[in-house]
This record gives sequence, C-alpha cells and structure tokens, in this order.
Amino acid sequence: MSHTQTFAIDIETISTVENPDFDDPEHWIPFCIALGHESESMSDPDVEVIFRGGSSIEEEARLFTDALDWIASRSDGSDRVLLTYNGDGYDFPILKHRACRVRQAEPAENVVDRLCLLLRSSRHIDLILRMKDREGYFVPLDDALDIHGIESDEPEWLGKPVTGADMPEMGLELLSDRPNDDLRRAVERYAASDVGPLFQLYEELTTETVHTNG
Repeated sequence: MSHTQTFAIDIETISTVENPDFDDPEHWIPFCIALGHESESMSDPDVEVIFRGGSSIEEEARLFTDALDWIASRSDGSDRVLLTYNGDGYDFPILKHRACRVRQAEPAENVVDRLCLLLRSSRHIDLILRMKDREGYFVPLDDALDIHGIESDEPEWLGKPVTGADMPEMGLELLSDRPNDDLRRAVERYAASDVGPLFQLYEELTTETVHTNG
C-alpha cells in the first residue's frame, strides 16, 4: 500500500536593496533554509535548519545542494507532500531566482534542475492559501497558529522576541567574519518555529475540510 511523506520548507533571507519589495524575488537572498519531514511511522516531525557558510556564490550553491540532499535522503519514492506558508508568493520565487543565479555563476551546479524536479514530483500545499479560504483574508502564520491553538517556539535575542523583521540583519551578521553561536541558535530556533508547526496546521486544516465537506 502506498503512503505519503510530508515535507515542509521555509527560507530566511537577507535583502539586496535598501527598501526591499517582498513581491520581488530579486530583492532577497536566502541565508538559511529550514526543513521538516514527517512520515506515517514518525511520532514527531524531524526539523533541521541548514545555514549558508558564507557570502560567496559557492556557499549559496552549497546551501541549495545541502537542502536538496536533505530532502532526497529522506524520500523513499512514495507520494510526497511539500508544505509551505506563502511558498507560492515568497519562498519558491526566491529559490528559483537564486538557483538560476547560481547556475550562471557555477555552470557545473545543477540546483535549478534539482529544484524544478522536486517541485514537479511533489504535491505542494501552500497553507496560507488554505487559511485565506477559511478566513477570507491573508493570515500571518503566528495568527494561524493561535487560531488553531498550536504552540510554537518563541526565541528571544537581547531580551526581545525574535521576529521575521529581524532576520535580514541577523542573517548579515551571521555571514560576517564575526562568529556568534548564541545568535545562530536564536535564528535556528526562529527558523525551525516557522516549519515545525506546519505539520499540525496542515492536519487541523485538513480535518476541518473533511468535517465541512462531510
């Protein structure tokens, strides 16, 4: 009997311009990729945050390769669901754009082909669109989790809660020559908190849909 493996992905980025536009993928570069995996045999999802090792295009290529390898090593040929929260509007346009830039600079790298294959061979479910169908408007992830009573990690940095608005500055610092393990851990916890809860949110939304249709 076939079964389904579920993956989740989210990126944290730095901006390339002073006043970036969230709808323009050319304004963003990923500095880490958060990944999650859950199968029917697992009691809890496996979550890992993969960091870029530096600012060079070679390190960006390695980030892509490491993330794609992570998913490939956990895929077993069964049906694959890929969860995101605003992946259609943010994560995947940026990843596709940057993968093309990597190929221009590093022709030997095949990250574009591998990324496209991943997307073609997966059933992508963008949960922000399901929440929009439910509420009638685009719901931030934190609000979506609150609506469904789903807890998530809330890391702090310098005595303040870490937010998505902090990521570009934190990312730039992590890519500098000044290692900061505490900062890295705060970013890692934040990035993981954008992926880990997606599995439960997907289950809650799927259950609601079944009950509504039933």
